[in-house]
Amino acid sequence: MIAVIGTGYWGSKIVSTLNEMEQKVEQYDIGVNLTKIKSKNVIVATPADTHFDIAKQLLKQKKNILVEKPAFMNMKECTQLEKLIKTKFMAGHILLYSEHFRYITEHLNFFNGNIRHIESRRLNWGRAQKDISPVLHLAPHDIAVIDTLTHEIPESVYCHPYYITRSTQPDYVCVDLMYSGMTVQLQTGWHYNEKIRNIKIFTEKGIFDWKDENNETNYFANGDTKNNENFSEYQTSLTRQLQAFIDYCENDVEPISNFAHTKRVTYIIECIENSLKKGEVIKCSKKY
Repeated sequence: MIAVIGTGYWGSKIVSTLNEMEQKVEQYDIGVNLTKIKSKNVIVATPADTHFDIAKQLLKQKKNILVEKPAFMNMKECTQLEKLIKTKFMAGHILLYSEHFRYITEHLNFFNGNIRHIESRRLNWGRAQKDISPVLHLAPHDIAVIDTLTHEIPESVYCHPYYITRSTQPDYVCVDLMYSGMTVQLQTGWHYNEKIRNIKIFTEKGIFDWKDENNETNYFANGDTKNNENFSEYQTSLTRQLQAFIDYCENDVEPISNFAHTKRVTYIIECIENSLKKGEVIKCSKKY
């Protein structure tokens, strides 16, 4: 049995997917008395600012939990929960479980290229979140991918904000992340005239072009398309993520988005948020 806390769009999507996977599911509203949840395995799909309090109570009850992104709002929350984890903790970084990401990671070595640059764009025309920046709301998807590919903390980050419709939070940001031997440029926001979900990975030998909005990944070398993969017939990313949680709980198979990975992503996001607030380059620490 898996319990799902959250009755919004994403919580309901998770429940319907688990039903398709023939899993027994109980769905609860955000106001549920958490001590009444009998299931050992719980998925938290509630608003981001509620994740910490809900996860804290569940961990005290020794539940296995999957928390949707962003798992934490800051490193203070992350550090506090780390002390409570005696069971299984996983974050819902869904892109890590897509067939596109699997294809890229499996073929990076085959195509003989070290990563030199990553360009990530997550843009659309939509309703701006009231109290949080696009860094905290949208960028965790991309930072999760970047961190899994690099396995390291950047040396520094700088966030360029663009205030278009309001003055309290930017509508659009460009972020530069500097790594040893590699650079990353991230663009994300709600004030754009088309929906773009695109990650380009530049290696010494060619370029992976992951177009999530078109459900395809291409590899370019010497001006030619070497591989064109369309994954519409494969399992959905959500199905693979939920299966990873089940395998973690039942068979102790460590997922990609485990706590160590989530902690790194949280720290990088916090560095970017600090750059946004201070308007300056933030030096990142390897000891976080």
